Amino acid sequence: MRLRYITLFIVSMLLFSCHKDEENNNLVGTAQWEDTAPVSSQKGNTAIQLQGNPGTQWYAHITEGEEWCSFALSSATSDKEGTLIDGITVLYVYFTENTGEEARNACISIKIGNGETTTLTLTQDGQKKSPGTEPGTGTKPQSANAWAEIPAYKKNPNYQYVTHLTELNGTAVRNYSICYDKSHKTALWVAYPLHKCYLGSLDRTDEWIYDPEIGNEYQIYVKKAYKEYPTYDRGHQIPSADRNSTRDMNAQTFYFTNQTPQIGQKLNQGIWQKLEEVIRKNYTCSDTLYVVTGAHFANSNTKATDNNGVKVDVPTHYFKVLLRTKSGMTGKWVNQCEASDLQTIGFWLENKAYSETKVTKAICKKVSEIENLTGFTFFPGIPAEVKNDFNAIDWNLN
Repeated sequence: MRLRYITLFIVSMLLFSCHKDEENNNLVGTAQWEDTAPVSSQKGNTAIQLQGNPGTQWYAHITEGEEWCSFALSSATSDKEGTLIDGITVLYVYFTENTGEEARNACISIKIGNGETTTLTLTQDGQKKSPGTEPGTGTKPQSANAWAEIPAYKKNPNYQYVTHLTELNGTAVRNYSICYDKSHKTALWVAYPLHKCYLGSLDRTDEWIYDPEIGNEYQIYVKKAYKEYPTYDRGHQIPSADRNSTRDMNAQTFYFTNQTPQIGQKLNQGIWQKLEEVIRKNYTCSDTLYVVTGAHFANSNTKATDNNGVKVDVPTHYFKVLLRTKSGMTGKWVNQCEASDLQTIGFWLENKAYSETKVTKAICKKVSEIENLTGFTFFPGIPAEVKNDFNAIDWNLN
């Protein structure tokens, strides 16, 4: 599912005849979207970002399509109001699956302060294949400016796709995205960019909480350690240390949806932690490093116990796949690069104790191999040849 950011300029009717500089001086509120393409036919969510003077009241109403759109995840809510915060206020819009053949539209009216009411249109694809869509998905292929780390969309009624946003230097940026499997109560992949702008020196927030975008009933409640601790840690997928530039971005890494029951002392605190450090210290570059980390279930035979006494599935394997430019300083998006300018690598580990902590090519695989193992297509915007091999020397591995 594509996260949409909608650009909205609200001015009073009296300003329509004014000069451009006068319009800018009287701007009431703004919002923005990343892509104007329709959302997938599968159920999911999108986000409207509101911005203006902190303390300004806003009101939103779904005027058309309220039977399939809502401002709440688990209830029909067609009205919502609030107060703008300092920075970006995110208004989520949830939608059900469109089982019809044709696309459908919903209309959302938004009023910020005393500004004019503006109507935004949300278009959801139907099941009918149309030019430019991927067969069987009801969603358009990734555009040239789509986020490079996002794996190809895979339709499954148990999957929920979510992108968590954060604010950095006054600008809304993506923190990370997940494909959450409600049947396993686990994110099968967590995709994120890694760049020095996300790295700082703040301490861990260490406050585990529910992910606000996924129903609580689908999450593993581990405010405290698993019952089986120290066998299992609450192992992060996107590391806390990869998001310590601001408190908000770090706090989001402590959502229950970003952890799994992972072997503790000789995996999460051992080679897995070392791998995270190697990636952060050795592979981060001037160009962005794109990372997808995930959990895999070859079976569901092993269970762990959460704080409510609920038995949950324990992953059998973990993986990381990486994409970056070879030089690390091209100044280009990866979709602007030639295949020869790019490099990828994958890491594949069992959820077991490892005696060694050194990261070597023994735990490496081609990205294409991990695609075959997991069923996901990673980095769909780059040539397949880049994913079909890796050179350990390029990654300083023995």
